[in-house]
Amino acid sequence: MDEPGHRFGRAVVMGGSMAGLLSARALADHFEKVIILERDSLPGTHAARKGVPQGTHVHVMLDAGHRLLERFFPGLLQDLRDQGAALIDSTRDVAWHHFGVWKSRVPQGLPLLVCTRPFLEWHVLRRVLALPNVEFHGGVSVEGLLTDASRQRVTGVRLKKAGAEEPLEAALVVDATGRGSRAPQWLEALGHARPEEEQVRVDLTYTTRLYEPPAHRQEDWKVLMQYPCPPANWRAGFISRVERDRWIVTLNGYFGEHAPTDDEGFLAFARSLPQPDLYACLREARPLGPLTLHKVKESRWRHYERLARFPENWVIVGDAVCAFNPVFGQGMSVAAQGAALLHACIQEQARRLPTTLDGLAQRFRERLSDTIRLPWFMGTNIDLQYPQAVGQRKLGVGVLHWYIRRMMERSSQDAAVHRQFNRVLHLQAGLGAVLQPSVALPVLADGARALFMPLHSRANTDIRPAPPSSSP
Repeated sequence: MDEPGHRFGRAVVMGGSMAGLLSARALADHFEKVIILERDSLPGTHAARKGVPQGTHVHVMLDAGHRLLERFFPGLLQDLRDQGAALIDSTRDVAWHHFGVWKSRVPQGLPLLVCTRPFLEWHVLRRVLALPNVEFHGGVSVEGLLTDASRQRVTGVRLKKAGAEEPLEAALVVDATGRGSRAPQWLEALGHARPEEEQVRVDLTYTTRLYEPPAHRQEDWKVLMQYPCPPANWRAGFISRVERDRWIVTLNGYFGEHAPTDDEGFLAFARSLPQPDLYACLREARPLGPLTLHKVKESRWRHYERLARFPENWVIVGDAVCAFNPVFGQGMSVAAQGAALLHACIQEQARRLPTTLDGLAQRFRERLSDTIRLPWFMGTNIDLQYPQAVGQRKLGVGVLHWYIRRMMERSSQDAAVHRQFNRVLHLQAGLGAVLQPSVALPVLADGARALFMPLHSRANTDIRPAPPSSSP
């Protein structure tokens, strides 16, 4: 990162999750003081927090995300690896069944960071709090915004601590309070319009537990992913190796289906998956702790960038703007991109208008939408292949869904197609990567063969492929 220049006064970040912590890191280079306000107390270890109910479930940091982590915190990735996290090849080390086929496992050089969410968040928190101008205030709730008389400029927040309210003034306020953000209500109370909301409802439920792997099993993967195959199947399962030589196992289902939180029901759900691999592992593993359950009703994008009027000095980030379907593992990486964008916007502000933050909120809102658009498009268009999913299906969506399905099927046998799809998934390339002739032509050819050839004759549907070289 560039040399800090504390040109502005105090910044307040509401929310101490990944989006809030990374935003605080971005702000620390440009503000005299950054205060993180969090309902939970300051965690002393990498344990799950009440304010992050999704934290006990499977998480990954995509290539674009962990590269930004290293930019913000040089040496962090090595620290994480030294303490048990893994940086793996996202094709060689991942056994992935999706759309009815096993994907190819040729090494492609797109790393994936795998560890538990509390482990990653705690290490990021430690790095953020090591910055001399950052403070963490736990046990605090934000009750509303402070504004000037015109209600066109945010000047701080009203916070509650130990039952008493008090004002906290700030030059910039960042809302990183996640899916529960009250920003739409606060906008309305200030006389502004609420943002348009785009939603895709899938009624997803996660059930998760940590396990000790069976000592006699030497798996050739570090992550096993069994995604559902729309439209007929909507159950999925994941195993990821995490720190302390454990497995984190998550089973999920769409549209109200979920793995039970008792041992027998959890195993029965795993056995019901289309492929037997996950169940074969799970029945021999030793449970570590309880089964936890988490529900996500929909993906949701609040289009703040479309508002004609918006108060100055107020920025909204992370899930408070766009909450993705967590099945696709995009959320933390997009939050990291949002923090990097915030850093860049403030740098530009400091060069152009070093004495004011006027215009910053508008520029950030407009540019953040460009960061969100691609992962939103990819994730929601896979979900919308289910007839039960509730969301807007635009003109021509049938052709798009046909192409996605054929591309996924082709990725079973064609490593080049798989690589380009992975580049888009890891936020390293745009849609052009999967529409270029080297991808489109084999995908279209495979689509033509699908007219007279069943899937099992065109792709590997049942035999989990081994990596091309040594064990993981």
